[in-house]
Amino acid sequence: MNTIYFVIGTKAQFIKCKPVINYISDKSDVVILLTNQHKDFLDKFMTEVNQNIKILDFLENSEVLDNIFKNIKWFVFSFIKIITNKTLKPEENSLIINHGDTLSALLGAIFGIRHKVKKLHLEAGLRSGKFFKPFPEEIIRKLVSTTSDYLVADGSESFQNLNKHFRSKNLYTTTINTAYDNLNVSSINTLKSTNEIIILMHRSENIFSKKNLKKFVEYLIELQKYHSDSKFIWIMHPSTKSKLLKYNLINKVKNKIEIHGLIEHEKFITMLKNSLLFITDSLSAEFESFVLRKKSVVWRNSFVNRYDLDSFLYITKKNSINKSVAATSSLINSNINEKLSVVNRPSIEFYEIIKEIGY
Repeated sequence: MNTIYFVIGTKAQFIKCKPVINYISDKSDVVILLTNQHKDFLDKFMTEVNQNIKILDFLENSEVLDNIFKNIKWFVFSFIKIITNKTLKPEENSLIINHGDTLSALLGAIFGIRHKVKKLHLEAGLRSGKFFKPFPEEIIRKLVSTTSDYLVADGSESFQNLNKHFRSKNLYTTTINTAYDNLNVSSINTLKSTNEIIILMHRSENIFSKKNLKKFVEYLIELQKYHSDSKFIWIMHPSTKSKLLKYNLINKVKNKIEIHGLIEHEKFITMLKNSLLFITDSLSAEFESFVLRKKSVVWRNSFVNRYDLDSFLYITKKNSINKSVAATSSLINSNINEKLSVVNRPSIEFYEIIKEIGY
């Protein structure tokens, strides 16, 4: 049986790959290679995968990568370890699966090139149409796709992007993103509604810019004035909290908003399902909100209007705070009833792809 390696380093990679990993682990020899990019999260939640899966610390990391310098330093040291052959050697005829657009995915691609094994890029078709937006994610995704043997999209639009840019590759798609299998779609209409407004922000374009992060904080404070009866909860990545401290914004937030650290994914999904509103810049969390059909504000300058829903409001840096608050309040007070039809399980579809290519 050929070995299938999943290179996992970030929270989003783990959450999106977890249902696929668990499904195919009973049918294939699966090994997880941890880059430990988000070591604090991975240390807590790797118990959520099946016990028969081998988990290896592929690359080392002993600190929270909460700024650009730390990320670059970790990437360079990891890159040197791979090209100097100081990491493990993959089994012959194995398959390396890299997910998305993270530094970990790029390191996984380099690892595959170094050892001349087949590489698959999962969630390969997402494109912003702009080379440097978002940076470096757009560049990384293109590099990983270019160096991979198999590309798997997560829907028709992404598959069209692959056909446009990578016709000579082996192209496949699932019906929907693999994160779909983390969600119990059938229970959506039976949940209670709360007055909670959930916030999740971590993208580089927002938190590494003092101007952008300050504007977002001012937006939240102004929104809270109009919705003081709602409970604002900010689930914070370490890097987000670090920047709020650095820019002297944390005290403004603390007085108005309840701050939580990263929580178990299942708990987050329950909070999201029951929430009044969700505010995020995360592509992964945006998808989950799309599936659950929650009222959402997407605060991002790239990948705008990904989902054509009345329940989604996209805000960019061009929008003024006053207009953004007014539009958000209008969304909160609106009566919207949108439903998503249950679709095929992408984990099963992905396993069929794996079988087709010989693994």
